[in-house]
Amino acid sequence: MRADENRVMAQRELEELSDAECFELLATGRVGRLVYQDDLGPVAVPVNYAMAGHDIVVRVEGGAKQAAMAQPMLAFEVDHVDEGQQPAWSVLVRGPGAEVDMERIPALLRETDGHFPKPWALGIHNVWLRIVPTTITGRRLGGQRRSW
Repeated sequence: MRADENRVMAQRELEELSDAECFELLATGRVGRLVYQDDLGPVAVPVNYAMAGHDIVVRVEGGAKQAAMAQPMLAFEVDHVDEGQQPAWSVLVRGPGAEVDMERIPALLRETDGHFPKPWALGIHNVWLRIVPTTITGRRLGGQRRSW
């Protein structure tokens, strides 16, 4: 990044987002990061997701991500960065997760308006997980550039 670009970035204002703005931005995304603990510490993995109301739904393979749902608290992060004129934003959700029972999947598909998460990673992603937000925070780095 050039020095003049650094000055422009420094002049952008950081704005805290309301819960409503955070949920609105979450609804625009398709890929986020599921954050959980394993034996070595925190892990953040990219996953496709969909929204079911305010809940986040992901499909994963069994294994570590499925085991993560036994933890009392998970995090989920989504962001958007455009190095041009558009603002950048980040939303962080914290809350418990639970595996979705197979018989609940048809109802869940209706809740997501058919926008269920289609994993782009290879493999069999037959485990559906739901994260229920208990806290949500977000920030936006404004897109307005100020001149020196």
